[in-house]
Amino acid sequence: MSQIEAGHLARILETAGISRAAPTASADVVVLHACTVTERADRDAFRLLRRLRREHPAALLAVTGCLAERAPDALARRPEVDLVAGHRTAEALPRLIAEAAAGLIPGKVAALGVSPEEVLRSPLSWTTGPGRTRAFLKIQDGCGRRCAFCIVPSLRGDERSAPLAEVEEAIHALGSQGVPEIVLCGVHLAAFGTERSESLAALLGRLGSHPPPCRVRLSSLEPMEAGDAVVDLVAAGGVVAPHLHLPLQSGSDTVLRRMRRGMTAARFRTLLLRAWRANPRIHLATDVIAGFPGESDAEFAETEALLRDLPLASLHVFPFSPRTGTAAASLVPNTGVPGVVVSRRAARLRALDSELRSRFARSHDGREADLVTLNGGVGLTETYVETALPAGSPPPGTRFRARLALRADGTLEAQPA
Repeated sequence: MSQIEAGHLARILETAGISRAAPTASADVVVLHACTVTERADRDAFRLLRRLRREHPAALLAVTGCLAERAPDALARRPEVDLVAGHRTAEALPRLIAEAAAGLIPGKVAALGVSPEEVLRSPLSWTTGPGRTRAFLKIQDGCGRRCAFCIVPSLRGDERSAPLAEVEEAIHALGSQGVPEIVLCGVHLAAFGTERSESLAALLGRLGSHPPPCRVRLSSLEPMEAGDAVVDLVAAGGVVAPHLHLPLQSGSDTVLRRMRRGMTAARFRTLLLRAWRANPRIHLATDVIAGFPGESDAEFAETEALLRDLPLASLHVFPFSPRTGTAAASLVPNTGVPGVVVSRRAARLRALDSELRSRFARSHDGREADLVTLNGGVGLTETYVETALPAGSPPPGTRFRARLALRADGTLEAQPA
């Protein structure tokens, strides 16, 4: 999401006559669009701020994004920072930069929060450009859920979506420009269209009826709202890549209740098995948090057992770290899991992830695939498996049919079919 929004900001600045500086040039303006989903993201952003100031000592340095919303005063106190601009200021960023340069913004901080006008404005934006072989299309923003571990809903505002017809038009336009794959993104993508009496299932149905000249992939979907219709449409393949990323976070119902996930392990199992039975080749992925406050050995064992029992292709493992301002952070003083235990559990889950990825790669040996060439001699299948490409393969950004072969090191190589 941050990359998409940074690309959107870049287009706004370029439209206002602010051109991109060459990578090795000293810039007049530097904009850092910063994430704040974890404490580590904050540390990385502050480290990058110091580096950017060293590299561009005379530049006006602006910080935008969720970090600007969450910690505007802390940012404004930093000597490296000249402007802190919230989400609602995207369209006004060129003007704000000029005002900051003239010293007209008291305290360095511009408007924060999500305004009523922003709620009504379409969140549609995308990122493409030199070096990119796929497009990432943001079609939804905001989240009405309040998971105990997540700070994002408090920073993003209410759920809002681009109109379905606008999204469909953008997908066809990007595909007609030669983009081989478009990834649909949102803060809560499964909630797409709900405030408009539209839906993600309706969008996917439209794309199936009127296929664009490209492949479409979904980013992460909350399983509570994904629904059978979306699962069936993704599993069917065709225009939409058979790849579902459904965050679980824990396989223990008691932990899920503490997380405020509003779902059960049984519902997650039913949803995944529905997709797998419809298409045994589908890539099924999930997120899991190791060491959520109060997680006992028995609860962790429930999670590990569920993950081993399901036809998953990959895991994204996150050791729990408290996020200031979330309900989960308040649990740590009384029920926090020792760091050494968190690390041990995360290591076990990462080892399982390696097993799952290896098994899924082996299942592609000898099969044909719909491949998109990425940079660096790598191809990406419709089932989200990376393959090596031999010399002389089609250039980056090409889509073609390929035959896959397992190599001695357990990775896959693709040859044009």
